[in-house]
Amino acid sequence: MNKLRTQMRWIMVVIATAFILSSFLMYERGGRGGGSSGGARGDYAVAEVNGRRLMLSTMYEHLQTRMDGSGGREITSMDFQAVLEEYAVEAQMAQEIRNSGITVTDAEVDQVMKEYVDQIFPTRESFQQYLDRTGRKLADYKKDLAQQIIRQKFIEESIGAVTVDEDEAANFYDRMKNLFFSQPSGYRANLARFSSEAEALRVRELLSEGRSWEEATSHDVMIPSDVIYVTEEPMFFSDAAFNDYLLPMKSVELGVASPVFEMASDDFVVGVKSERVEERVTPYDEVSADVRTFLHQQKEREAVSNFSAGLFSRARVVILDPSLFPSPEPDFQPVADAPENTPDTAAEEDGNPTDSVSESE
Repeated sequence: MNKLRTQMRWIMVVIATAFILSSFLMYERGGRGGGSSGGARGDYAVAEVNGRRLMLSTMYEHLQTRMDGSGGREITSMDFQAVLEEYAVEAQMAQEIRNSGITVTDAEVDQVMKEYVDQIFPTRESFQQYLDRTGRKLADYKKDLAQQIIRQKFIEESIGAVTVDEDEAANFYDRMKNLFFSQPSGYRANLARFSSEAEALRVRELLSEGRSWEEATSHDVMIPSDVIYVTEEPMFFSDAAFNDYLLPMKSVELGVASPVFEMASDDFVVGVKSERVEERVTPYDEVSADVRTFLHQQKEREAVSNFSAGLFSRARVVILDPSLFPSPEPDFQPVADAPENTPDTAAEEDGNPTDSVSESE
């Protein structure tokens, strides 16, 4: 296995995998014991994934977190479907990790932990305070971290290296240059916006007297309470802007202060055009690095998506309560002779799919 690549990459790995791949462990533990999370129907198994039952209480625990900030949107069958798919992917990954034989050394764990702690916490003492505050022991933290690194190694080995060659980047540029890398004609200009027309007129007068933009719009000159916005450096505005909201500046010559005009209610503007910019397409040499980065990220997203889809396709999913999920759904066909689902038949709940990974370490 390759050594750790960069500090930031591993820090992001730790954060991402900790959030995504440990989610069901948290939900399962929080959902045990039934309670009201299953609603009036009580708690029971709604599906089986690789022989382990997924309880309704666990679904609602996960859904509650997913729905936070959704403005009270009603839970739909697609939401249940998404939770089931996540659970199946996690369960299948845990199973395949057990069979992979991938390991992690103490030195790797210590290195990742050091980089993460140095990046997030100002001192080692503050990190220890965090552990104390959350009730976690250092040994448990390192054990969880080791599992996250193993998961990341498994993902990397499964996906393989993502590369973008020069031909791909150049072909993408040729296809998309007029959309992404072209700049219309226009002007570079400075704008000053005020809530007071009198203040805008005063700045225009200073500019007309020969004061530079920096002098006329300095903090010592303007009344701060009247200032809405002032550009420190010239900004690019297309010709379309000068045919629309900057129309009063269209015929003004370069370097000459524009008349004061009202862009909106109590929004008075004065500006100076400083440079004409002709339409151009940015040459490939100037954007090649950006193109390769964009394509690399796109390929990584596709690879992760295909990886997750592959895990899901290999998971053994049995729907026990079809009423919760979309119908028809080709990927989720309930077993014809599936037992009736009642709280009694689901009295014994199997463990979380990630538990088996922990046991194997």
